[in-house]
Amino acid sequence: MRTPTWQEIEQFLRVDGWESVRSTGHSHYRKVLADGSVLRTHVSLAGDRTMSPERFALILRAQLEVGYDDFWNVLRTGRPAPRPGAAVPEAPKAIPAWVVNALKHQLGKSDEEIAAMTPQEAERYIRERWSQPRP
Repeated sequence: MRTPTWQEIEQFLRVDGWESVRSTGHSHYRKVLADGSVLRTHVSLAGDRTMSPERFALILRAQLEVGYDDFWNVLRTGRPAPRPGAAVPEAPKAIPAWVVNALKHQLGKSDEEIAAMTPQEAERYIRERWSQPRP
């Protein structure tokens, strides 16, 4: 089994989109995956030295979460490693604060009634009420 140098590990991290978080006796990195999970690793400053096959296998499995072939493909192709995982769903749009304020304090809506509205419904409701002539 071919093992990389620490420089090759660092090159993998750059290509794969890892973020450098600090440097002490080692350089520390993290990567946030599409599903929101966070991977962490560190790289020795012993640049051109290699590591044992056992250590490399452990780093691949426990820190980088890629296979042997994927690791070398990232270095060969210059493209990030493929990782399965669902993207974090986008947070639902919140009703703007000014809309909530108008619904509660001007139009007398309860918190439960406001929570049942979408942002578009809430704004439309306000605009319809505001466009009506006042008695």
